[in-house]
Amino acid sequence: MNLILVHDEIAWKAYHSIRRHVLFELRGRVDYDETLPDEFKSGHFPLLFSVGGRPVGTSRLDIASEEDEMGTLRLVAILPEYQRQGIGRAMMDEVEKFAAARGLRQLNVNAAHDAVSFYQKIGWHLVDGTRKSPLMTKTLS
Repeated sequence: MNLILVHDEIAWKAYHSIRRHVLFELRGRVDYDETLPDEFKSGHFPLLFSVGGRPVGTSRLDIASEEDEMGTLRLVAILPEYQRQGIGRAMMDEVEKFAAARGLRQLNVNAAHDAVSFYQKIGWHLVDGTRKSPLMTKTLS
């Protein structure tokens, strides 16, 4: 299992393919835009997770400033055929290590409603469940 920072064309294609499929197509949405400038902002880290060399998951870690000890995860996705096998947990462990190595002490995520229980199982806490995408947080050790 391997978490990499997306930087080359092959990784970008895999990153966008996973997110488009899991977070848009499977939810009946067709408005995915891989050209959004947020992907390339300073302090934004697009991440690709692979198992046995095959890309299976994505996330993007956004850090507002170098002085900030809090980061936000965006568009976390695992291919359906790899869900419920511990792959998501393994990916999140690696994302948390990546964040902690950058000095972060806390992560936030606006989770899909069907992902709230997953995040709770891996130590995240629900802050606001009334939002369209519930806000969750985790303190890093």
